[in-house]
Amino acid sequence: MKRKGINNVSSDSNIQYTPLMKKILYLLSAALISNVLMAQSKTVILTIDHKIGLDTCAAGIEGVNNLGNQFKINRIQYYMDEIILVHDGATSDTSIVLALVDGFDQTSLNLGSFTLDSIESIRFAIGVNSSLNHLDPTTYNPNHPLAPKSPSMHWGWTAGYRFIAAEGVGGSTFNQIFEFHGLGDGNYAHLTLPTSGQYIGTDTILITVTANYNELFRGQNLASGPISHGETGGAAQVLHNINNYVFSSSEGNAALGLRELNSTVNLYPNPSFGAFTFEAEGSGTYDILDVAGRKVASGVVTEGKNRVNLNLNGLLLLRIQYSNGGRSVHKVYVK
Repeated sequence: MKRKGINNVSSDSNIQYTPLMKKILYLLSAALISNVLMAQSKTVILTIDHKIGLDTCAAGIEGVNNLGNQFKINRIQYYMDEIILVHDGATSDTSIVLALVDGFDQTSLNLGSFTLDSIESIRFAIGVNSSLNHLDPTTYNPNHPLAPKSPSMHWGWTAGYRFIAAEGVGGSTFNQIFEFHGLGDGNYAHLTLPTSGQYIGTDTILITVTANYNELFRGQNLASGPISHGETGGAAQVLHNINNYVFSSSEGNAALGLRELNSTVNLYPNPSFGAFTFEAEGSGTYDILDVAGRKVASGVVTEGKNRVNLNLNGLLLLRIQYSNGGRSVHKVYVK
């Protein structure tokens, strides 16, 4: 006996689907499979390739900074904190990892598992965030990055941890000792590094970052044997340098530092409807980046007035790179 139904489908036989039903089921199946694949958890690994110029960072390797000062590093350690993955249209996820990085050792950090499809950038801070910076280091397990270390990375409960410790020798005969120990909540800052990473199989993404320590000592006269410990002076400059010049991605993208020393520029109108002018102090190049750190426009900078026209809206970043090595970053609002 047959019951009435769609195309008089028999209740005691295999269901016969109409072309429309088949199409609907196909689309539903495809959507379900797509959502499952998109929602798969992926492990993200961060590796740091420590360099002095083109050489692997190691004791005895000679480097040279932008002033032509030669140096050799015998200690380079810093904290990496609040590592943030920006992915899939500026969605952000923060890793629980806080690491003490040693420039003489291979660095490979398992940031954890995240539900994502494609990475757009990675953000992190050099230092220890204020909620942890002034706690008692002896309360941690000896293997914890914030436990007491030798040589010490802790300055004292009031001042907190050394965010970075960079030591070595400079001068023509490498007889001048230099030390930079940078610290202080006021020097804690994030940088953004545009990167897409590299898939390893289907469930692991590898992000490779290069740290070039030639750039760590920009503007420092290492031949004079500078000693700077604290929150200001050369120690603060070294922290500024690592936030702006040291890191690059495997794609060759430079770090977008959020704290700039040379940041004054006349830019108008701001907000604008896409057309604005900025006045530069010299020649060079510029990039326009969105808040995820993706480059959306670029051009040549000439000394004086430079006009930019954008077919975008929202908050953007204007990054100026001068030919003399100076750099500045500015917020641009487009209606």
